[in-house]
Amino acid sequence: MSTHNVPYRQFTLDNGLHVMLQSTPTKTISGRLRVNFGALNELSGEEGLAHFLEHTLMTGGSANYSPEDTDRIRGTFGSYNAMTGLDRTLFPVDMLSEDLPLYLKFISDITFNPRLDATRFEEERQRVLVETSDAKSNPGFKDVQTYKKSFFGEGSPQTYFIPGDEDVIRSVTTEYMRSFQARGYNAANMDLILVGNLPDNIEELVHQNFGDKATGKSTKFKFSKNPDLRGKTLFHTHAPELYNKDEPSESNAQLNIGIVAPDETATDSYVVGMLTQILGGDSNSRLFKIVSQRMGLAYNVGSQYGGQNNSGVIYVGGSIKSIRADEAIDAIFEQMRIMQERPVSNSELDRLKRNSRYGIAKTFETNGGHVHAIESMHDKGITVEKHLAKIDAITPADIQRAAQTYLPKNREQGKYVLMLRDPLKEKKNPTKL
Repeated sequence: MSTHNVPYRQFTLDNGLHVMLQSTPTKTISGRLRVNFGALNELSGEEGLAHFLEHTLMTGGSANYSPEDTDRIRGTFGSYNAMTGLDRTLFPVDMLSEDLPLYLKFISDITFNPRLDATRFEEERQRVLVETSDAKSNPGFKDVQTYKKSFFGEGSPQTYFIPGDEDVIRSVTTEYMRSFQARGYNAANMDLILVGNLPDNIEELVHQNFGDKATGKSTKFKFSKNPDLRGKTLFHTHAPELYNKDEPSESNAQLNIGIVAPDETATDSYVVGMLTQILGGDSNSRLFKIVSQRMGLAYNVGSQYGGQNNSGVIYVGGSIKSIRADEAIDAIFEQMRIMQERPVSNSELDRLKRNSRYGIAKTFETNGGHVHAIESMHDKGITVEKHLAKIDAITPADIQRAAQTYLPKNREQGKYVLMLRDPLKEKKNPTKL
């Protein structure tokens, strides 16, 4: 098995921990422990516990390490972090090769045998509450939540608020958190990826540090397909924080358009990804050159494609002139219409294919890039070679067909959600977009 012609090996411990290893001629190691236990594994009344647990595991110590030891060891590595996602919690690391034995001992102990030190638990409780407040205090928070629910559907996993509920965070005890941790942090629910200057006895080190840890069952979340949109949904909201007090007529509005697209497992996913790049992927894209440069309707405007978690969406938007918002929206839809009616040039397509090859080559200059490649191979069955082959096979006719299939025909026809957060909109006088 290879990733970009560099072999990696994998094996599974008796307790179920899956391990993927790749040696590279470097002096450092990148890796991550991935736990299939995230925000969506929370039950009713547990909203926010996955994120809070991640905080306490980072700082609260373990059976063999005090909180002070934990602080010191975390500072030893080049970088060490943790992050809670919808369906996973990740513990990424970059370090000197000589620190690998310490890392393996440390990460296995804090994830399987957390101390949940009472003092640190209370400290992290307050930090999580502040972080949650920061998110909810963002002026656009409610608008974005409304936008997501309109696109993905009410109650969709995609709309789940990871930081959770403040009342839950305020009331949870260390005893309950310990039972919550035990529910998902087991060897059969994890995998470990290590890439870099690995020692010859790396497999022995993994066995020593993880082989005796508790097994269990997988809690990996399975995303259901999101319901298809029936048509267009428009939101025009007042955004006073965007108001330019010195030059009101120069105030900018925030535009977001979500368009239904295939998910990343679909045959069209690569073509849609390239279509989105041509439309608004960089400073050579259609939207940037026409809407921003030529028409002066926006400073940053673009598009991107997302196909994760069994859903697909093309995002289009940016910061546009409020007093010319209608003109800017028309210009964006006009560029989408043009892509449906006229094939892109071979030179335009070849430029982006070349950029893709560059991006992959650049990524593989780092151990972290190899980690991401192993993840893609393990999770999706996508090798770099297969990825490049699919990109190289895309033709101008493919791009035009995808534009005709997925992009709205005009502002009146299409499956999309459009939100305009506008500082010049009157609160009591909604304007039809």
